[in-house]
Amino acid sequence: MGFLKKRKGLVAILVVVAFLYIALSFAKSLFLKQLGRRLDRSFEVGELKLNYLPPSLVIKNLKSRTDSPRFSVESLKVSLPFLSLLKKEKPVTVEVYRPELFYDGRSGKGGGGQKGLSLNLPLVIEGGYINEGHFSFELKQGSYELSGVSAFFRLETNRLTLLLRAGASRIRPYDSPEVLEGELETLVTSRGKTINIGRLIVQGENSAVRLEGKIALLEKTRVDLRAVYNLDTSFIMSALDLPFDWRGKTSGQVTISNEGGPLVVKTDYLTKNFQLNQVDMGSVEGQVVVEKGRGGQILAEIKKNGRPAEKVIITYGGGRIEGEMSGFHLDPIMKYASVPWPVESPAWGKFSLSRGELQATAEFRDTINEGQVNDRYRLNGQVEVNLHLKNKDLKIQTKDLQTPFGRLNVAGRVVIGQLLDLGITGQFSDVHGARQFTERLFRTEFDFPEIRGAGRAEIGIKGDYHRPRLNFEFSLSPAGFERFQVTTARGQVAVEGGEVEGKVYVLDKNFEGQIDLRTLEGQTETRLALERALVETVLDYLKVTFPVRGPVRGNFIYLTGKGQVDFQGDFASEEMLLLGSPIREVSGKIIWNDRGLSFPELRFNLNGGEVAGQLAIGYNPATYDFDLKATGVDLKPFSSDFAGRISLDLKGQGVFGQDRPAGKFSIDKFGVFFIKAQRAAGDYRLNFLDNNLNVELKGQLLPGDSNFELKMDIPFDRDFLSGEVKGRLTNLDLLLPWKGASGSVDYLLSFQGPIAAIDLSGAVELRGELIPIPGFAHALNNFSGLAFVKNGQVSIRSFQGFLGGGPVQGSGELSFGEKGLGEAEIRMSGQNMELSVFERTRLLADGQMRFLKKGVRSTLEGDFLLKEALWKKELYEKLSFSSQVYNAEGRGSWIDDLNLNFRLRASDNVWMENSLGRIRARLDLTISGTVGAPVITGEIEALSGTVYFQDRDFRVLRGRLSFFNPLVIDPYIDFQGETYVKDYHVIFSLSGLASSLKPEFSSSPPLPTEEILSLLALGESYQRRYSLDPTQMSTASMISYQLARKSESLFSLDRFRLDPFLMGSTSEITARLTVGKRLSKNFFIVYSTNLATQREEIVRLEWELSGGLSLVAIRNELGRVSLDVKLRRRF
Repeated sequence: MGFLKKRKGLVAILVVVAFLYIALSFAKSLFLKQLGRRLDRSFEVGELKLNYLPPSLVIKNLKSRTDSPRFSVESLKVSLPFLSLLKKEKPVTVEVYRPELFYDGRSGKGGGGQKGLSLNLPLVIEGGYINEGHFSFELKQGSYELSGVSAFFRLETNRLTLLLRAGASRIRPYDSPEVLEGELETLVTSRGKTINIGRLIVQGENSAVRLEGKIALLEKTRVDLRAVYNLDTSFIMSALDLPFDWRGKTSGQVTISNEGGPLVVKTDYLTKNFQLNQVDMGSVEGQVVVEKGRGGQILAEIKKNGRPAEKVIITYGGGRIEGEMSGFHLDPIMKYASVPWPVESPAWGKFSLSRGELQATAEFRDTINEGQVNDRYRLNGQVEVNLHLKNKDLKIQTKDLQTPFGRLNVAGRVVIGQLLDLGITGQFSDVHGARQFTERLFRTEFDFPEIRGAGRAEIGIKGDYHRPRLNFEFSLSPAGFERFQVTTARGQVAVEGGEVEGKVYVLDKNFEGQIDLRTLEGQTETRLALERALVETVLDYLKVTFPVRGPVRGNFIYLTGKGQVDFQGDFASEEMLLLGSPIREVSGKIIWNDRGLSFPELRFNLNGGEVAGQLAIGYNPATYDFDLKATGVDLKPFSSDFAGRISLDLKGQGVFGQDRPAGKFSIDKFGVFFIKAQRAAGDYRLNFLDNNLNVELKGQLLPGDSNFELKMDIPFDRDFLSGEVKGRLTNLDLLLPWKGASGSVDYLLSFQGPIAAIDLSGAVELRGELIPIPGFAHALNNFSGLAFVKNGQVSIRSFQGFLGGGPVQGSGELSFGEKGLGEAEIRMSGQNMELSVFERTRLLADGQMRFLKKGVRSTLEGDFLLKEALWKKELYEKLSFSSQVYNAEGRGSWIDDLNLNFRLRASDNVWMENSLGRIRARLDLTISGTVGAPVITGEIEALSGTVYFQDRDFRVLRGRLSFFNPLVIDPYIDFQGETYVKDYHVIFSLSGLASSLKPEFSSSPPLPTEEILSLLALGESYQRRYSLDPTQMSTASMISYQLARKSESLFSLDRFRLDPFLMGSTSEITARLTVGKRLSKNFFIVYSTNLATQREEIVRLEWELSGGLSLVAIRNELGRVSLDVKLRRRF
């Protein structure tokens, strides 16, 4: 008891506490039950928990029973401070963990059929926190979603402060497909009915928005917001509910305000890398004004490198879009309308889009000065377009629209992808260009052959969009169809259902005739009735390379399609060119396709001969089938360097590269350059591969055994030849213009280049035993040489041989031009040459010689040192060479016109032996003029010798022959000689020209001139009884002397004399005839008679026994006979 008394206070307290605990537990249970019943009306509650210290309420797994709004929270804690217990409204603090809220306000009902959330608790929320929240709102103004939300809010009297951060936000304005994503942060305060947005920042990966301003919730909500942004252009334009496809990054400032009435959004913007309807526009800057309920306006200035600025004003509202453009390229608009637009020109005009119908009037102002720019066209003129977007129904009309391909008027309707109904008329400058433009514009390809040209045309395009009916009437100049190009064409072409029919008459300098065409099921048949055409033009159209040119006529069929091409027909021509050579009376058939080219029949005349047969050449593989024969074809027209008539045959089948067509040839009277042969014959082989003709020829020149080989390549697609020729010429008579040469020539020459400028090079080797030299008594023996050829230049590197028994060497250069040998220089030198330049002359000499030719002038010059010389010509004889020049067919020779310039020098040992006497001399002569008319100048000086006169030997005392007249060979003679007759010492002198000599005589003892002449003529002198002119006597003696020399040669006599003398004691001069003949080596007979009478006959026999001893028998004029012994001795 004492213990209880002592502790009764403590017990009382415990009782009170127990009571309070029971009371509070009851109250807690009652509160939680009542709270649970109220919450259960709108929510599903997982757990309710009430804590005493500090006082707090915890609700877990709270979920609303409505769909909108739909709310759930993982944990909700309401804390009641102790001081709040003393207050009437009891302010509390709320902590929300992982709340989720979804609200759909688009229906306008605001709930899902329940009464909503109504707890009517005696509590006031003073502030709170939100962690890891998720909020989603679907409103008429768009959809907004915040995730990872952390927020703090505080409520005071009429005041709210909210600081919110969201890790992710998705903002979709209105029905825009575009979404703004990023982190969100906002600070919002409110006082009364005014909401102040201190900041609202959305920061995405490539986008950012910062918004600030205020909203007043009065009877009429007032908005005053400002923002800066850097957003995708597509997001902005979708928020403004603008059509088109917008791309790029737009930055700028925006104001949203309704202070002036309706809500107005204004923004200045700059867009870089701007694309409109997937068309690159460059950069755009401008302004956008949007007024709620009325629409808006967009001002844009488009700048792109290399272009002037483009300006566009777009006004929209009430479901209608209108615009004005200035220098604007229509590519994005046409792209939106799904219409290809290959136009480079900008447009000025207006457009509108309403109820899915686009109307536009555009004016193009470019100058048409070139066809295309970057594969796009320039235009000038006005175009009106009406396009129903949904139906893709396009109506278009132009008037006098200038394009690179003509001035056009276009009117019609196009249902894109379905229907075409267009009419195009105008003056076309390029029909093919117009077709390309139309095909690109309507994304279709017209299934008919290509038509080209310029002129007037009317085109109707109707029917199915992809296979329209086309009617084309035209008169074009120039014009072209398929592969054919002509000056003028007029006609009509109709296309329907893949079938094309047309008739065209063409006129051209290379092509004239009618073309009928028909295309069906992808195959085109073109019939050509050619009145006149150039065959090279037709072959060029067919992409066939064949070396034939000239006019042709005929009927042909040209088939194309299904991957095949075929051309065939008959042709004829009066004259054509084959490989540059004229062929006449040509006729035949031709077949060409992708397999090959053939002439089943072919006949023509070539250079007076006939060629006939058939030939075929395949392409893949490269086959051939030849059966040709040519007879009597003259080679001269091919080149002036060739001569003869060729006959050949070519027959065979095979594959080029594996087999080679071959044949035989023969050429009568063959000639090439300066080679002339009676005949050439041999075999040849051909090969044709890759459009290149290869010829191999082996033959022989006749007469003789001169073989040659030729290899040559002739490409048909260009003017070019290449090959080589080699062989051996063993009959030099075929080479030289004179006969008698013996030797051979080996040659190897290669050539390549255009036919008009062949590049020729090679080498020629010459060797042999004999080459006679025209006009020269000596031939060139045992010779050899080497020369190199380069085009028209021949370089003689070495030459050696023997001339007149002496060795000679030489070298030189020759230059050949269009007319043969143009320039030449040949140098030769020799030693110990025994030469006979002129008739009855002989020289042993060392010397140098050079042959020069430049143009038509040829010169042979030389310098010879004579070791020995013998001259047997008479001084009065015409100078001529010892050998006659060979002259074929009696024609003049170029050697006759050869200029000479020779110098002959000798200090001694020059002998002259003729009727004048035998003289040893020295000389220095120059031979000039020409071979046909040589001229000698210089001097010959006698050193010793004997001169014959009146059968007397005169010893030379002095003598000189001076050749000084270049016009004629008439030397000046200065001579003096002596002889002894009987007991007289006679001096004989000559001076003057050879044509008018003046002889003078003197004697010792002295005698008159007439007695000296009598002494010389008769061996004795007569006394003068009558006066007689000595000059007359000497002249008569000289004349008789000249006649005697001619008669000796004519009658083969050793002596023939006709001498004047005085008859008896009269003064009459008469003549005595004396003839003599050497019957043997040492027996001589002489007969002399007086021509005035048969008397006075003298016979004289002389027998030379030995040395100077002779036995002489004489019968004189009186009939007396005597016998003398004569002993001669010179002292």
